[in-house]
This record gives sequence, C-alpha cells and structure tokens, in this order.
Amino acid sequence: MNVTEESLRSYIEAFHRSLEVSAREFLPPEYRSELFHASLLPARITGYVSTQFGVAIEYERAPETSIQIVRGSARIEDLFVQAPPQTRAIGLMFNIAAPGTGFAKLTLSGGFPFRLASQNASVSFEDVAFEIGQWKRVVLFAEVSGNRDAANWNIGKAESRAKDEVLAAMLQLTRANERKISISDYIREFKSKTILVLGDYDPEGSNRLHGIAQSLVALGYDPILVKDIPDHPHHDLPQKVVAIGAISRFVIVDDSSKSGHLLEVQLCKINNWVTVLLRAGGVGGSWMTAGASHASNVINELPYDPSSPSHAIGNAVQWAEAKLQELQRKFEGTYPWRARS
Repeated sequence: MNVTEESLRSYIEAFHRSLEVSAREFLPPEYRSELFHASLLPARITGYVSTQFGVAIEYERAPETSIQIVRGSARIEDLFVQAPPQTRAIGLMFNIAAPGTGFAKLTLSGGFPFRLASQNASVSFEDVAFEIGQWKRVVLFAEVSGNRDAANWNIGKAESRAKDEVLAAMLQLTRANERKISISDYIREFKSKTILVLGDYDPEGSNRLHGIAQSLVALGYDPILVKDIPDHPHHDLPQKVVAIGAISRFVIVDDSSKSGHLLEVQLCKINNWVTVLLRAGGVGGSWMTAGASHASNVINELPYDPSSPSHAIGNAVQWAEAKLQELQRKFEGTYPWRARS
C-alpha cells in the first residue's frame, strides 16, 4: 500500500506535533527552537506524493505554518524540482543510489539536478539552488525519498523520528551541562568527537567499558555509553541506540561476552556505521558476531587486553578514522558537490 495525500499530511502534522510535545516535556524553553525542524518554522510545508515513484517534503519561509500536498503522476524528482519540461533532456547531474545523501549551501547548475536510483535512495537539500539556463529555483530545506510505502509515512514513524531528534538534543544538552559549557560550545567542540560505546553491563563488562571510555577520553574523544543516554519514556533500548548511533562519529563494541549488545551489533550492520568489535583475548561472546567484518567493509574485529586497553583502542581509532577518510574520498569522487562544500 502506498502513501496518499491524506496520510502524508497526517505524517507531517504528527511529526511536528510530537516534536513540539516532546521538546516541551524534555528541553528547556531556550533550546526548543534550536531543534533543526523546529528552526524551520514558521513555514509553508509542501508534501509531494508521486503515484509513480517517491515522496518529498519541502519547507519554505512563511509568516505562519501551513501544510499543502501536491499529488502527481510524474516521478518525485520531476514533481519536486519543477524544472521546465524541456530541461529534463539536457542531461543528469547526479544519480543518487544511497540513503541519507545530502546537499548543503551550494548551487547545482548545468543539468537536471538528480535522480534516485532505487526505492531505498534518499536525499536532502539545505539552502540549495537549482539552475538550468535562465531557470532557477532555491530550496530552503527538503527531503526526497524513493520510498512511497505507506508504512514509512505513518503516524508511528512520524512520532518516532520526532522523538529521535529530541533525544539527540537531550543528550547534547546533558553533555554540555556536565562540562558547564553552552550547548553551542559543546556542539562545536565535542559533537564531531562523539563515540558510541556498546557492550555488557554486568560487573566485569562495566569495568571493560569504563576502561575503553577512559582510553577514548585520553585520545580526545567524547565516549557515550548507553547508560549515559537520557531516559525518554517513549524509547526502548534499541531506539536509543539508533538515535545516538546516527549522530556518533563511529561505534566501538566490547564483544567479549553474551549480552544485549548482540542485538546492537545488528543495528550497526543495518545502519552501516563504522564499527569496531573488540574482543578480550580475541575471543568473542557469541558466534552471532563472528566474522562480521567479512560481509562489511565498515566493521573491524580486533583482539584486546581489558586490563590494558590503550594500545588496542589506539589501533581501533586509527582504523576507524582511516575508514572515515576513505569513505569521504569515495563519496567525494561519487558526489562532486561534497568536495566543493
């Protein structure tokens, strides 16, 4: 079943309603308006529903917030970009194959801006201009997805995504308060150094996690343990891991014993996070995670000594940073605007 005009309107309304309610409950007044989607308001929000392929949501500045839905039989790229029909034959600039691709603060000119290569592909635009000859269109912010499955745009998904945004803000605010600095200073100095650390919380496991975290701090990182993530009554543990993993630089897992982290490793795989699995003495907690790096080039498996983890953590960090640089080079080669921006 595919999303309809009515269900997309309900999704947008539910997302912003949930964002406002959760922010009011969990964030101080002065920080609520800094949530990304809240900062876009007031806005004229336009939802685009293609009966052929894809969905999009766009925000434009306006005196007051309103929602309108545009439905059409053209693919979502044509419905959203709104370029003159003759420009579609000029040539394609970018073919987007991956989810979560982003453009920010630039101009795309000379050809039709983009196509989505599959249902799983998605792209966002923030302060981006499209130019083809004399025609020009400026986008404040928009999200475009190839997925028009109604299950991806229901009220439950809207509420979950809004609460994820609030939970990430809660974590950043908590960390800033711990350091007695402003949230803006925390984001500037620490956000890019956040490392999610997963593992077992029995007494031995907690000691191992504490040693890993201390080694990361010594290297200038800001490790986050699941127990450090603020409680949000509408999030279970996997939801908390996904919300914070999405804003972390990379993930380190102590995979030395059987525990709930076995499910969390699967979340790392599904989301393609750069991940290091550390195993005490080279022995993992379960065959479920053995050989994880064979099927993924963003996962590494390393032995370590929990009584003296610094050397192994140094190797883990070195590998993760090198992998992130490798991915950046590859994405810049694939998507030239990333190099320019």
